[in-house]
Amino acid sequence: MEGGNRRISLLRILWTDYPAFYSALVPAVAWVVYLAWTPDWRGAGPVITAQAHPIFLTLALIATAGGLSFLLIRLWTLFRVFRTGAEVKGKISSVEIKRDHGRVEYVYIFEHQEYFSGAEVHRNAETRALKVGDHVTLVVDRTKPRRAFIRDLYTTG
Repeated sequence: MEGGNRRISLLRILWTDYPAFYSALVPAVAWVVYLAWTPDWRGAGPVITAQAHPIFLTLALIATAGGLSFLLIRLWTLFRVFRTGAEVKGKISSVEIKRDHGRVEYVYIFEHQEYFSGAEVHRNAETRALKVGDHVTLVVDRTKPRRAFIRDLYTTG
């Protein structure tokens, strides 16, 4: 990536990128449900019966495999784009954030062609501050120019 000494941050990804956050959340919730609702050594409060125990264990394992697989692919994509991508100036064309997440869309020119892209984001101070018409620095995937990310939402420094 060109320009500056900004570094992509795993914490910023999980704080901002809704798909990454959600894919990390699903396995965590699955294990909390499995562990919290399993009878303890005293036998108190079994919500998951002994017969259903293997089913919930299987569901937790599937949620873990699926969620972590998606998270690893998402992280690999983001780190690759931020390592090899091109920085361009873009303009916010749409911001729609409801409750805890939303979508930000932007327009930019890369290699003399205009592109429209967007990202699913978590609602936080940085995403709430984005307004239609704002100029932002984007990192564009050179191999798939329709894929771009707002640099400052994912980096520190």
